[in-house]
Amino acid sequence: MILGVTGAFGCGKSAVLAAFAAHGWRTADADHLCHELYAEPEGPLARQFAARWGREVLTPEGAVDRRRLGAIVFADRTELEFLTGTLYPELSRKLDGLIADCRRAGEDGAFELPLLYEAGYGDKFDRVAAVWAAPEIRHARLREQRKFSEDEIRLREARQLPADAKLERADFGVINNDGLAELELQIGRLVRLLNGSVR
Repeated sequence: MILGVTGAFGCGKSAVLAAFAAHGWRTADADHLCHELYAEPEGPLARQFAARWGREVLTPEGAVDRRRLGAIVFADRTELEFLTGTLYPELSRKLDGLIADCRRAGEDGAFELPLLYEAGYGDKFDRVAAVWAAPEIRHARLREQRKFSEDEIRLREARQLPADAKLERADFGVINNDGLAELELQIGRLVRLLNGSVR
């Protein structure tokens, strides 16, 4: 089973992925995969970004400087579109390789992509699970744990499908309003369902 995991900013996708890993699933998240792509000195992304914005978007070692890049792309929709148009094909290739590895090994895999639907990646997966949490809970988590301002949260949310729309499109919903223990119980039930052993 190859499962895509998506959801809104701050809904707890990483905790869901950790719960799948605890059940023996292979897991990967888009943020980590993107970090690997950005960290590659003079890699495909570094070369394309430097050609567009100059070498000031690179570290001295030739990797992508994410903070400098963010300052450019989050302030200008055209630049953000260039970033995503450049990043998504590279991310897609990396993801395809991981999925192929899982299938060859006969392993279950859960792959977290916040922009799964926005990037058109839904067809890569056997099923999709959307993680959902009430907006006030998500916002409180983001303010307290990650120190985001309300304006920063809204800016990021504006660049994604609404949380409710992701939940409606997914094959399964994981509701993350009631803490880690309840979340882990839901993932246990979902794993049994996906393995065909739910009574």
